[in-house]
Amino acid sequence: MAKFNLFFFAALAAVLLCSCGHNAIQFSKGIGFDAGFDPEHMTARVNLRYGEILSVAARDNIEVELSTGVEGGTAEAPTASTKTDSALKIRIGQQINGYFVEAIEAGADAKDLVKINGKEPAAANTAEP
Repeated sequence: MAKFNLFFFAALAAVLLCSCGHNAIQFSKGIGFDAGFDPEHMTARVNLRYGEILSVAARDNIEVELSTGVEGGTAEAPTASTKTDSALKIRIGQQINGYFVEAIEAGADAKDLVKINGKEPAAANTAEP
């Protein structure tokens, strides 16, 4: 039983503590619940939210735009209605990781390292063919 407990906690630690350098984007509508811990201030938090929830943990060269809100109503007739549709736009550009930096410092050419779908990316401010 002790071997199982050790394996279980090792697997749990691996899942919780391992991460990568990718972008994490979460969007949800309705009721949301999340919990977290702030190690700098040694405080825990628990949130219960209702509405549209957007959480973004991004690296460099990314743009996220959420279009939503309240419509309707005038000064004479102060009524409002909530939009039921939302638009989430995400634009992710070229991102650099530690491997890329180490390869450049070792003398590799950036054009040899950067390939998108097997071809070099278009130059800035130009359209893809």
